Amino acid sequence: MTVPAKIRQEIQKRLQEIEAYRAHSLYKEARVRCQELAAFIKKSPDIPNKEKLMGQLVNKVKKIDAELKTFDDFSSNVEMSSREQTVVKKLFTSGKKGGAKTAFETATALLVFGQWAPALEALRELLGDDTHRVEAAKSIMRCHLGARQYQAAVNDYLAWFKDDSFPGPALDSVRAFLQAALEKKGFKQKLPVPIIMEESQALEEMDTGPEDFLSIVITYEAGRREKKEVVLDVNFQSRVRINCIVPRTEGVLLDFLKPGIVIPNVQPNGVDMITFSSVRLKEVSQIRVERYAGDTTITLQVLDDD
Repeated sequence: MTVPAKIRQEIQKRLQEIEAYRAHSLYKEARVRCQELAAFIKKSPDIPNKEKLMGQLVNKVKKIDAELKTFDDFSSNVEMSSREQTVVKKLFTSGKKGGAKTAFETATALLVFGQWAPALEALRELLGDDTHRVEAAKSIMRCHLGARQYQAAVNDYLAWFKDDSFPGPALDSVRAFLQAALEKKGFKQKLPVPIIMEESQALEEMDTGPEDFLSIVITYEAGRREKKEVVLDVNFQSRVRINCIVPRTEGVLLDFLKPGIVIPNVQPNGVDMITFSSVRLKEVSQIRVERYAGDTTITLQVLDDD
């Protein structure tokens, strides 16, 4: 006895929904969908291999529970010192109080110190705010990219693409950023291009800010006659200020990085261009909590060499 096509399609659809929730770190919702699927399987008389399907579903729930525990443990242990909060506020935030501004500053602080999971939650709350929508969306992409969750980044973009409330010009800016980032990571996925009704609409709605940087290449002196080159992903960007995380294994580079120095001939890799600029090192802070404990977060200001 085979499973009827209609029931098979319904099971596949529900499994895809579960995986979509997992990809977005919505583990509690994924678990609820698993329970609903289990109830559907139990009450459907035309499924011959119920025991096998239920066994697979139980294993999936166990994996989701493990991911949820890791996520909750990670979020509950996020505690930044007052100095770290001051550093982020000084470098990236406006200092003004307000609902959306405060929420964005909180998300920024988490993102700068490589705390993707809680940053992701905070950033999603800002997608409905016109002022922070594009910055929040691109920062969500950086969270996924930093965690190497490329499919999750694609899933988020596709959800926004289907959402009419996301303005076309803003969404196209996010698409261009993510498409370039995926290509550099070797992840082959062509993103659909949103329809923009009029060119004037794009000019009116989009602020012509600086280039979106994906990574930077720093060349530094590793010895008397030796030069080394390192590529760092851009973890966060606020106009011409960028943040990167330097692994603890880059000991020689960390010895070279002193706050205040100007590093010439740094190669910022943007969405549409590769250029060379000088950068000033604004801040160096060691990360003390969770996944990136022992690594170092650095903040750089891209200078106008002209």
